[in-house]
Amino acid sequence: MSGTCKRGRIVASALAAALVVVPSASAAPGRVRVGGAPRRPASSTELGALATSTPMHVTVALAPRDPAALAGYATAVSTPGSSAYRHYLTVAEFRARFAPTPARTAAVAASLDSHGLRAGTVSANGLGIPLTATAGQLDRAFSLSLERVRLTGGRTAFANTRAPLFDAPLARLIEGVVGLDDLSRAAPLDRTSAGPIPPSIGGGDRVARPHVVTGGPRPCPTAVANASGSAAYTADQIASAYQFSSLYGAGDEGTGQTIAIFEAEPYAESDIDAYESCYGTKTQVGEVPVDGGAGTGYGSGEAALDIEDVIGLAPLAQVVVYDGPDTITGIYDTYSAIVSADRAKMISTSWGLCEPAVGSSQTQLEDTLFQEAAAQGQSVFAPAGDSGSEDCDGAGVGLDTTLEVDDPGSQPYVTSVGGTSMSSSGPPPAQSVWNDMCSGGPCGGGGGISGMWTMPSYQSGAPSLLNVIGAHSSSDPCGAPAGSHCREIPDVSADADPTTGYEVYYDGAWTKLGGTSAAAPVWAAFTALANASSACAGNGIGFANPALYDAAASGYAGDFDDITSGENDITATNAGMFPAGPGYDMASGLGTPNGSALAAMLCAAATRIAR
Repeated sequence: MSGTCKRGRIVASALAAALVVVPSASAAPGRVRVGGAPRRPASSTELGALATSTPMHVTVALAPRDPAALAGYATAVSTPGSSAYRHYLTVAEFRARFAPTPARTAAVAASLDSHGLRAGTVSANGLGIPLTATAGQLDRAFSLSLERVRLTGGRTAFANTRAPLFDAPLARLIEGVVGLDDLSRAAPLDRTSAGPIPPSIGGGDRVARPHVVTGGPRPCPTAVANASGSAAYTADQIASAYQFSSLYGAGDEGTGQTIAIFEAEPYAESDIDAYESCYGTKTQVGEVPVDGGAGTGYGSGEAALDIEDVIGLAPLAQVVVYDGPDTITGIYDTYSAIVSADRAKMISTSWGLCEPAVGSSQTQLEDTLFQEAAAQGQSVFAPAGDSGSEDCDGAGVGLDTTLEVDDPGSQPYVTSVGGTSMSSSGPPPAQSVWNDMCSGGPCGGGGGISGMWTMPSYQSGAPSLLNVIGAHSSSDPCGAPAGSHCREIPDVSADADPTTGYEVYYDGAWTKLGGTSAAAPVWAAFTALANASSACAGNGIGFANPALYDAAASGYAGDFDDITSGENDITATNAGMFPAGPGYDMASGLGTPNGSALAAMLCAAATRIAR
C-alpha cells in the first residue's frame, strides 16, 4: 500500500525551512509569489480547470520567527549534556518564543481578507491559519490556476500551476500554503503475508509457549488459539521478546502517560472493545476528529493494528486517536493538532510515503511541526516503510528500483522504526532483517539515505564503534557539504514481517497483520513505559534519537538487540543495499530494544540532567 512516486531530487537543510519568495512579472505591483508549483508525475494527464465552485480547505503555514533558533533549541533540549536538555516548553511558551507576533499574524489575516479569503482561527501554536473557500476564490486571491489531472492508476487529483501570490511586506512571514494540490496521499504501512506459513516459522515457541509471564496483559484463549494457528505473536509475547517484563513487574504499565495515534482512516470501536475484553484491559481511548475526521467504517485494519498494539503493551496509558482525511491538508492539520495540543508526549504514526512523492514543500512544513514537538518534549515514532531500500516501489504502477526512503520517518526530528522478522521471541529474540514476499509483492523493512536531509548531529557525532558512518554512507542524495553526510534511517527496529506478525482484532475477527506500521507503536508504547517508570521520576524522554544514540554509545550490547543478518534490497536490483551488520546499519538501525535496560539508561540521563 503506497502512493505513486516519480523521480525528482530536491535538496533541503534539516536546520532551516526553505522559503522561496519570487517576484513575478505577472503579479500585481507589491505582490510576490511564495514557494512553487508542485511537480506533476510525468505520466499524469491534464483534464482542464478545477470547477470554480469546488469547496476547498487549505492552511496558510506561517514561518517561525527565527527558524535557526527553533532548530537549535529543538536539538539542544533533546541532547544529553546540553544545558537546555529536557527544559521543555509549553505550547504557550513555544508560541511566545517562536511563532510570529500577534500583530504580524493579524496583518496576514487582514491581507487574506482583503483578497476575498476569510481567515479561520489561528492554531494554538500560532503557525497555521485555516481557510475555507472555493477553488475560484483561491484562484483569484492567490493569482493561480487549479487544474485537474488524472494520475497513473486512475485517481483524479488537482494541482496549482503557479505558486500563490502574497502582499510583498508579508511574504517573509509565510512558510507555505497546504492544500493547493492533492497529488500525493499517505499510505498505511501495514502488510499481510503472501501465502502459507513456512515450516520453520509455523511452530516453535509460539505453540509451545502460548502464554508467557510478563506481569502485563494476557490474551484470552481464543486469541491464543488463533495466534498459534497463524504463527502470529500476541502482545504478551512481543512484550517478553523486548523485555518489558521487569517494567511490568515494577507495576509500570504506562500510568499517567498519553499516547497520540495519527490516523487517516476510520476504525470500529467494537473491534477495540473486543480486543480489550480479550486482554482484560480498560485503556481509555479517546478520539479527536480533525477537518471532519477520517470517515466511518472498519478501515483497512491499520487503525485497529495501531491502537491495539499500544493497548496490549502499555494498557494503563491513555490513548488519543487523532483522525483526519487522507489529503495533504488533512495530514498537515492532523499533525499540527497533535503537536499544538501537547496532550500526548508520545506520538505514533503508521502512515508515510516516499520522499520524492511528498516533495520538499510539504516535508519542510512537517519539519517545523516536528521541531516544535521536540521543543515541547514529544517523542514522534514513524515507520521506515515496507518497500525496503526502494521505498517508491509498490505503487502498483510498475517496478521502481531507485533507492529512496520514507517520509515522515526520514525527518531529522522523528524516530524512524524499521522492520525485522522474528522467528523466535526468546528472549532474546531470534531476528533478521525483514525481506520477504507479501500479498502485494516484494516487501521488507525500509531504510537507506535521505534525499532531503543532511545527517543530524546525533548520527554524525556517534562514536565510530557504532558504525553509523560507514562504507554505505553518502553525501550525494541530499547534496550535503563536503565532509558531511545525509540522514540515514531507520534509527531502531521491531518485528514487522507479516509472516511473524501481530494478532489483532479487526472487522469482527482475529487476524494477523504486520508492517513497519506495527513496529512504530511498539516503540511509542515502550517510551510510555519508560516515562512512567520510577527511574524517570517524571522527566520525559522527549525526542528520543539523541538519547538513543547516546545510550548505544555507552552500553550498546546491554540496551539493544543487534540485528546482524539480512538486507533490505527487496527487488534484488541494488546489490543487496543495505546489509545488516554489527552496530548501526541502514536495514535495522540500532536494533530492537532490551526494554528494561534501555529504559533505565534513558531515564538515568533524564534524572541526572534534572538534578
